Amino acid sequence: MNSQTPENVVYLMRGLPACGKSHTARRLAGSEGVVFETDQYFYTEVGDDPTKYDYDKALLAEARRWNFNRFAEALVQQKSPLIVDRGNGLNSETRTYAAAAVEHGYRVELAEPESPWWRELRVLLKYKEHVSDELFDVWAQRLAEATRDTHRVPRSTIRHWMSRWRDGVTVQDILSYKSDS
Repeated sequence: MNSQTPENVVYLMRGLPACGKSHTARRLAGSEGVVFETDQYFYTEVGDDPTKYDYDKALLAEARRWNFNRFAEALVQQKSPLIVDRGNGLNSETRTYAAAAVEHGYRVELAEPESPWWRELRVLLKYKEHVSDELFDVWAQRLAEATRDTHRVPRSTIRHWMSRWRDGVTVQDILSYKSDS
């Protein structure tokens, strides 16, 4: 009989809106894990109807603090797996999540959606210098339309995130990230 306790893990979901991050996050969480998504704030902490997405840009900083505070509490409680369901690019906010996890003895892994459309888009992002702007515009529009009933992410925002996508980012890259520029 193995007396070791399983290693605690944090998954940082990477990907664009409407590509299946939340679906993959729920699968990774299983029955024991917890998913942390800033957008939950706009369902549970804003408005009167928890089934309605009440996004307010003025509350985004508060929503991010709320989500991170929930995450920090789960770290203290040694819950696992913990899944941070956001774009998790190379930025200071992602670094904060990863550093807190490491500080609490968690293994940190990157995870991406498993949907067929993400796999297709992922290849385009990897080789984006060889892909036409028109094709990326088509994808940005498609993803924006897919978020219309939930997060309502504008095409221009998605297109911007696509242009900034970095292939091959590692957990070490995130942990050593210095500042947004």
